[in-house]
Amino acid sequence: MADVVLVDDNSNDADLALRVVRKTSASSSTVLLEDGERAIDYFKQLMNQPGEDGAPDLPKLLLLDLKLPKLDGLEVLKFLRAQPVFNTMPIVVLSSSREISDVRKAYELGVNSFAVKPVQFDQYLTRISALVSYWMTINELPRGA
Repeated sequence: MADVVLVDDNSNDADLALRVVRKTSASSSTVLLEDGERAIDYFKQLMNQPGEDGAPDLPKLLLLDLKLPKLDGLEVLKFLRAQPVFNTMPIVVLSSSREISDVRKAYELGVNSFAVKPVQFDQYLTRISALVSYWMTINELPRGA
């Protein structure tokens, strides 16, 4: 089970994000999924793998792009939030979209945070680092989550 799951089809963005995750939270394990279908399959598998307490071991953070092949990020978000087991899993949309409709829909579907990917390299690194730092070290999850 990974601590951080990244769903992003842009290999450059994904590589940078994974490097930042590993640097910011060195002990965290990561998984990269490149499309919405793979993401849903991954989480379906998690649902069927109970941990020591009988509940699945969930990631501590899901970074989810919206513009994905096969199924978009909103479909992935909708699937996850429809499963009670994933209700406490932090989901952060990390997208290049600034569309108000995307932001609104993501929040309606239960996203915990919506962050726009900066275009400039140093700002991108800073943003990912801040997100990972907050969700992995400051945020408190319920026990067993």
